[in-house]
Amino acid sequence: MNSLAMTIMGLDRGILLTLNAFGGGNGTLWDLASNSLFRGFPVFFSVVCLWFSSDQPERRGRMLAGLLGVCLATMLSVWSQFHVVVHIRPILDLAIPLDTVFPRTPWDRTNSFPSDTATLFFSLAAVVFVEKRSVGLFCFVWAAMIVAVPRIMVGLHYPSDIIGAFILGPAIVFTLTTLPYPRRLFERVLSWFESRLYIVHALLFIFLADAFDLFPSLQALGKMFVRSLHS
Repeated sequence: MNSLAMTIMGLDRGILLTLNAFGGGNGTLWDLASNSLFRGFPVFFSVVCLWFSSDQPERRGRMLAGLLGVCLATMLSVWSQFHVVVHIRPILDLAIPLDTVFPRTPWDRTNSFPSDTATLFFSLAAVVFVEKRSVGLFCFVWAAMIVAVPRIMVGLHYPSDIIGAFILGPAIVFTLTTLPYPRRLFERVLSWFESRLYIVHALLFIFLADAFDLFPSLQALGKMFVRSLHS
C-alpha cells in the first residue's frame, strides 16, 4: 500500500473518530437524523414544488431525466456495496473503538462505499440545483449536515463513502440532464400524455414514495432477479 493510500485511510479514520466522539452515542440526535420525514421533507418538497411550479415540457423533461439519474445512481451505489470491495463498514470493524447507538452485529452489506442514502439525497439535490440553484445549494447543505454527517458519526460510513456519493449521484444527474436525448425523450412522452397528465403525476408520486426510503421495492425486485439467475 502506497503512502498516499495510507494517508487517505488515516484521514478517513481520523475524521470518523472525531465525529463519532462528538455524537456517535447520542440516540436523540440519530433519531432526528434518521427520521424519514425530517430528513427528507426539504429535498422532496423542493422537487415537488419545482415540478408543479411550471408546466413547461422542457423543465419537466429535464427533471424526469434527472430523476432517472437519481434511480440509476442509487441502484449503482447499492450494487457497489454488494460487489465492489473498498473497505468494510466501520461499525463492523471491531478494531475501531466506536461509541455508537447501533449494535455491532453483521449486516448483509459489509462494504460501505459509497453511501447509498447519501447518493440518493445528493442526487435529488442535484435535480433541484439544475432548476433552482439557490434552493439546490440549500438541499446539498441539508443533505450533507442532516443525512451524511450523522451516518459518519454513528459509524455506518467513512467520510470517503460520503465523498463517493457526492461525486456519483450528482455526476449521473448532471450528465442525464445535459445530454439532449434523455430530455427530448421525456419531453416527447409528456406530449403524448398532454391530455392525461394526471397519469404522469401519479407515476411521479409513486416514484418519489419509493425513493423516500431508498427504493425498497426496486431493491427487493433486484434481489429476486439475482436469486432467479442463480437458481
